[in-house]
Amino acid sequence: MFVVCSTAISQIKQRSTSVSLYTGIGYKFVLLTNSQARDAYPFFQLSNGDFLKEIDGYFGAIINESYGIEFSPSYLFTNTINSKGFSFNDGTGSRFYVPADKRLFALPLNLKFKYYPMAKNYGSSLSRFYLGVGAGPMYINEQATNQIYSDASQLSYLGSQTSEDSFWTSNFELMAGIGSYSKIGYGFEISYRIVPLKASGTKPLITNIVSNFGSVNFAANIIYSF
Repeated sequence: MFVVCSTAISQIKQRSTSVSLYTGIGYKFVLLTNSQARDAYPFFQLSNGDFLKEIDGYFGAIINESYGIEFSPSYLFTNTINSKGFSFNDGTGSRFYVPADKRLFALPLNLKFKYYPMAKNYGSSLSRFYLGVGAGPMYINEQATNQIYSDASQLSYLGSQTSEDSFWTSNFELMAGIGSYSKIGYGFEISYRIVPLKASGTKPLITNIVSNFGSVNFAANIIYSF
């Protein structure tokens, strides 16, 4: 028997620290969950083909294939000319307001965190499926010109009034989606957004009346990976 003396160096397996970067743009359809807000800004309006929509930009990083962080500024907007009227107390009594023209836009600025539960299953078509949460500030601007009537019968016309308001609030998101592995790929996402409002009731505007501007959102994305 022979005894061989030598220095043995243990083999250490390191975890992957790879980071992949991506950017892209998305188009989102927005369905408001508050019924009064949805009457004012419908998911789709047959009379003029207008609807509430959102354009998203984003830049993100996927770490160790399983975790992602993303910055996503968005532009939500609509122009509607017809909607249901609503009752509003202007300080002298309750009046019925029928919007003749409305404009709304919002700027959510969200930081998102994503988890890819099947990222290591390379042979699965769901390896790019993710769950995520997001939050950030949100700027909202709303303007409306309303025809004012004494009551909902709209028989007694009292005049018209243009009102505008803009403010910052917060928003929170829960999301699930899937993307492709291509250099230039695609993705789809469904999300639920919570937007708390103060509902001050000081102006005849939907964002002054309702307490939540939350929505269910359906997005289609184009993704470019570095």
